Amino acid sequence: MVNTACELKRLADGLWAAETGLRALGMPMTTRMTIARLPSGLWVHSPVPLVPLRAAVDDLGQVRWRVAPNLMHHLYQAPWQAAYPDSPLFAPPGLAAKRPDLRIDGSPVAGAASWGDDILALPVAGNPTLDETVFLHRPSGSLIITDLAVNLGPEAHWMVRLYARLMGCHGRLSLSYLLKLLYRDRQAARASLDRILSLDFDRVIPAHGPVIETGGKAALTAAFAWLKP
Repeated sequence: MVNTACELKRLADGLWAAETGLRALGMPMTTRMTIARLPSGLWVHSPVPLVPLRAAVDDLGQVRWRVAPNLMHHLYQAPWQAAYPDSPLFAPPGLAAKRPDLRIDGSPVAGAASWGDDILALPVAGNPTLDETVFLHRPSGSLIITDLAVNLGPEAHWMVRLYARLMGCHGRLSLSYLLKLLYRDRQAARASLDRILSLDFDRVIPAHGPVIETGGKAALTAAFAWLKP
């Protein structure tokens, strides 16, 4: 059984995260939600189960925006939609076909116009299977990613560590061999990464694996060294 207990942890001023357990590819893994407190309310990225966190979230402020950052990270959106019906959901266009139960109000880039300049929405082109957008929390210099890269190391379950070693993504911020194959337009992907890497950030907050508190830009640069111009 995967442990689904989770709690909010402060990462920086106005920035929190919570991890929960889930099964992916038959393996016990963890996934991370990130919450930013903006001048007009809370911005919630890739929600985890709400019930154990409801009181803590409400103590932070009003949930104003929710984000499904790619076509894979949407599992817990429905309970958050029910609990915070006035909060719009911004997600990739293709998610509507997968999740007709969700009310989707626009793309993450469209959402950025409503929540302001503290969080930049940065689409990653070239991988339509994921159609991921990453986000820069400018006040803290934190890049929030989902499946763009993972950080799977000794803290992971042994099954995950074995998988990561076999897939070439163990012990550092990196991509599996399989994920690399999903990049159909490498030139477009490289242009997206170049834009991301031109920005000012040090911390990288992945969905899977520990937060990289410092040196995140160098780690992401190394993770995508295979993606030649």
